[in-house]
Amino acid sequence: MAVTTLRPRLEAWLRIAAIIAAVALLSVSTALGATIYEGDIIFVFAGALLHAGAVAAVLVRPRTAAVMSLIGAPIIMLAAHHGGLAPWPWAVTTMITQALVLAGVGFRARSRYGVATLALSVLISGLISMWIEPVHSQDAVAVDLVVFTTVGGVGLIAGIVLREWGTISAQLAAQRRLTDDERARRLMAEEKTRIARELHDVIAHSMSIISVQATSAPFRHPQADLALRQEFEDIATSSRRALAEMRSLLGVLRDPDAPIARTPQPHLSGIPELVAQSERSGVDIRLLGAECLTDDGVSEVTGLTAYRIVQEALSNVIRHAPDTPVTVRITRDRDLGIAVENGPGERVGAADAPGLGLLGMRERAASVGGTFAYGPTAVGGYEVRATLPLVPEEATA
Repeated sequence: MAVTTLRPRLEAWLRIAAIIAAVALLSVSTALGATIYEGDIIFVFAGALLHAGAVAAVLVRPRTAAVMSLIGAPIIMLAAHHGGLAPWPWAVTTMITQALVLAGVGFRARSRYGVATLALSVLISGLISMWIEPVHSQDAVAVDLVVFTTVGGVGLIAGIVLREWGTISAQLAAQRRLTDDERARRLMAEEKTRIARELHDVIAHSMSIISVQATSAPFRHPQADLALRQEFEDIATSSRRALAEMRSLLGVLRDPDAPIARTPQPHLSGIPELVAQSERSGVDIRLLGAECLTDDGVSEVTGLTAYRIVQEALSNVIRHAPDTPVTVRITRDRDLGIAVENGPGERVGAADAPGLGLLGMRERAASVGGTFAYGPTAVGGYEVRATLPLVPEEATA
């Protein structure tokens, strides 16, 4: 059966075109058969109806259409063979009709069905020309058969080529989708690894402070009793063990060829400088709620996450809508609210097909127990919104 499919709209238009061609070929073939070829109108119409019907049916039932053409065309040849100088056994309309059927069979069925249809068409018409003694010369009949074989072969080859082209295009599109999906998964894995490294650096800093404070506590508080000194020693030992385990984990995550970062991780208070850097690149940015950008009462992990979300949002604006005004709005109550909105401009991607930057921001917000949303605004711009806990629940516990 059919091995090549088309888009629904193209398929519908192609079937409509096949029906229109079938009606036109039926009318012309019947008129030529009854006048120029002096055939019986009833038999000519019956053969033309069956033959032209094959054109309309070939896109849906290619093998059935092939059988219809192999029955309808001989009926026309037998009913109308007194054409004088007109070509026979394959009249012009009959030849065009059969070529269309062969193209459809080659396009919608396997190649062997198309080759068999062409071979049987030539064989049957040759036998009819030998059985009937028409008014045409044998040379004219032979030339007509050669012309039909050429035209029919071209139609069949065209159908096969279009079918293979469609198959290869579908395979390439599927492979392209697989490649894009694999690339997206790889980039997301790299982004998650980078997030893990940054979180490690933040937590390692805190753990180092705990270790130093616990180790130095007995010296800073010499009046502490032996039990309290032992408790401080246990805290220092546990913190050093945790640091060693985190360094081992970082060794697994880190690319051995990647350079080691020598700068400290950014904090919430670094967002104004980030906005200033973006303004120097030519973007019109308005920062609202700058008084909320203090590190007091905010965990380092939340501050780093907020910084990276604003950084990625501004990077998206610079890449996709550099000429639009941007508003960065910061609110702070029980949670930290972040909203980055730009005006109407050229955007790559839609709300239902997020890019890797948006997915990375969502991953960062989720890593601290926050929420993240994005989408177009009512005026045609774009906005990303994040709500982050000031202190993640695990840290509070």
